[in-house]
Amino acid sequence: MPKDRAARNVVEVTNWQACYNSGNNEIVLSCKVSALDGKATLTGGGLTLVNRAGKTLSSFYSEFDTSRTAELALNLAASGIGVGDFVMGVASGEAEGQHYFEEKKLQITNC
Repeated sequence: MPKDRAARNVVEVTNWQACYNSGNNEIVLSCKVSALDGKATLTGGGLTLVNRAGKTLSSFYSEFDTSRTAELALNLAASGIGVGDFVMGVASGEAEGQHYFEEKKLQITNC
């Protein structure tokens, strides 16, 4: 699903990563959300990790105090998924009063 049309020019979601951290036996999902307009600010953001069967494995959402960029990261126990598996990462939030939503299919690699 693409970002909301109204928010398309407000934020950019980059640096997606889904990886397995063997030291902690965790799956890590991360990305960077940036406000594109020089005056725009992020007021909230979160991540959701969905397995290939469509089951939500974990999610979080945080409110920000006028940030221009946010590094979002989600760590969870690796039970049931690992290196080579495909997952869906979803970033959503609010910037300048507009909702954003972006999903990305990712293959889990080693961190």
